[in-house]
Amino acid sequence: MSQKQILIHYGELSTKGKNRKMFQNKMADQIRHKTKDIEKVKVLPHHDFMHVKWDHASYETIIDVLKDVPGIARFEPTYRVEKTMEAIYAKGIELFEAQTFEENASFKVVAKRSDRTFELDSMMIQREVGHVIGERFPELHVEMKKATYKLTVSIQRDAAYLSLISVQGMGGLPYGSSGKGMLMLSGGFDSPIAGYQMIKRGLEIEAVHFSSPPYTSPQALEKAKKLTAVLSRYGTPIKFHNVPFAKIQEEIKEHIHEDFSMTVMRRIMLRIMDQLLVKNKAMAIVNGESLGQVASQTLQSMSVINEVTTTPILRPLIAVDKNEIIAIAEKIGTYDISNEPYEDCCTVFAPKKPKTKPKLHTIQEMEAALNIEDLVADAVMNTEIMTIDEFYLKEQLAEFESLL
Repeated sequence: MSQKQILIHYGELSTKGKNRKMFQNKMADQIRHKTKDIEKVKVLPHHDFMHVKWDHASYETIIDVLKDVPGIARFEPTYRVEKTMEAIYAKGIELFEAQTFEENASFKVVAKRSDRTFELDSMMIQREVGHVIGERFPELHVEMKKATYKLTVSIQRDAAYLSLISVQGMGGLPYGSSGKGMLMLSGGFDSPIAGYQMIKRGLEIEAVHFSSPPYTSPQALEKAKKLTAVLSRYGTPIKFHNVPFAKIQEEIKEHIHEDFSMTVMRRIMLRIMDQLLVKNKAMAIVNGESLGQVASQTLQSMSVINEVTTTPILRPLIAVDKNEIIAIAEKIGTYDISNEPYEDCCTVFAPKKPKTKPKLHTIQEMEAALNIEDLVADAVMNTEIMTIDEFYLKEQLAEFESLL
């Protein structure tokens, strides 16, 4: 019998109707995947909550996993004790002793008795346990409406279960429950945050990076792979597509006026993305564009660039301030990687005076000088694919240290 358990609250998932079971199963599958190298856990979905039960790993280990699982609003570590008041008193005191009390902190006890044969009813349990806690911790006062700490005591058939703290989850929807999209991943700050935001909305992602060796360095490619590894922590292992883009950029440089080169380049990227979506059975393109941030992200530029595709383009950062993006990057672990000084293909070939209001007919006339269909087909055919998981960073560090 599993001795340890955590109670998960769904949050937004609770509003789902007939499809709720699908969402629950997606979340349960991800929890099992993320814990498979730790311990075989039991995941038991219920209508409004989910239990995770296990035997050996520490609570802290499982808590660290659940913090990064999309779809979880909050969760409560729950501790199993013998079904006696003495055991309940002892565990309650132990849980409070682990806390650091702020000034004017308060508490309350909430008891739930599903085993009606237990000697005390719910009100009596609350009163007796509350009295013991109040005597042991006189710095705490009782507050029934908005207590700082809520000790829950659940009397079940097999044992008593106590919980004190509630841990904030990622929120959103379970990974993969919203379908699959492909993320245009550069080495900058924005695109990995766009990927993270869509992961929170339940979108399974694959990463697509456009590299242009020898104009871009191996370190720039590695940077994109490391960003993918960070994102995989919040989902499952991610397929990484490395698209060779140097030949296309050389053709653009030779045949397209510099001021329009960024617009043409982005249009060709979308054409490539469309073909990759079909090959990988995805339904949307995700990018890190923010309205007005650079020349290619004005409304007129985006309108001209989008003309080549009917695929939905998801832009979760379209109205997000740069400081907010950096704050999220620091929170999720992409900031230091994005800050590494290795330029991607967009930066290396950036024009000095890009057009902010390109005309569609002008771009189409210029593109006639390029054999776009062959260029796109060649890039797609020579795209390299690998799968990257959250342990990629540790493996790369270990490989580097072995060379020293």
